[in-house]
Amino acid sequence: MINCWYVRAFVDAEGAHGNPALVVVEPEGSSVTAVQRQELATRLGVPATVFVHDAATGRVSIHGNYGQAIRFGGHPLLATVEALHRIGKATKELLPEAGPVACRRDEDGTVWLTAPAQWSKPWRHYQMGSAAEIDVLTGLPEGEDFTQVWAWEDGEAGRVRARLWAPRIGKGEDEACGSASMLLTLKLGRDLEVLHGRHRAVIRTRQVDDARVELGGRCAVESPGADVHAAL
Repeated sequence: MINCWYVRAFVDAEGAHGNPALVVVEPEGSSVTAVQRQELATRLGVPATVFVHDAATGRVSIHGNYGQAIRFGGHPLLATVEALHRIGKATKELLPEAGPVACRRDEDGTVWLTAPAQWSKPWRHYQMGSAAEIDVLTGLPEGEDFTQVWAWEDGEAGRVRARLWAPRIGKGEDEACGSASMLLTLKLGRDLEVLHGRHRAVIRTRQVDDARVELGGRCAVESPGADVHAAL
């Protein structure tokens, strides 16, 4: 049986909700193609599927459920660090298509990665008047697309309320978008705690320099169902 885990990244304080990713460790010598990986990711319907080509070197590829490969993604990479931790691999670097990503897992279970925020998709940011306005949204404000809407929940504490949609690529609401939150961190020039999505997933960011942001969150791991194993 192929090793795989269903991991929810950016869970809340109780370990609930978060953004799910499927992490698949490919057998040594696998001949699976990028097209086959994408077809599987689309069919499974998980927001992101990470294929670990080589756990020793951290070489991975990420595929979305909307028909596109992902060069860099916050929640799938954090999920990968957590999944590899479960098999005794303390991962210090992952190698997605975008380039090397430094990562670590703290003793309290928080997983962190550091990367240039500009590796993210070109997310727009739209500031709203209050967190309450964001809570009641059922979609983006008129005229917006590929947008993270946000508002201060507590400006002094650096706490932000945010949600995100990307209709033009067929992507519905993203429960926790780490990459957009990295871009927001550079835009605002300060460390943030982002309460993201309908269920308020917890995303943490720390600005490293003018280009790089440290992205962190806690993860919860579950065993995939028999249907996933059958598909693999």
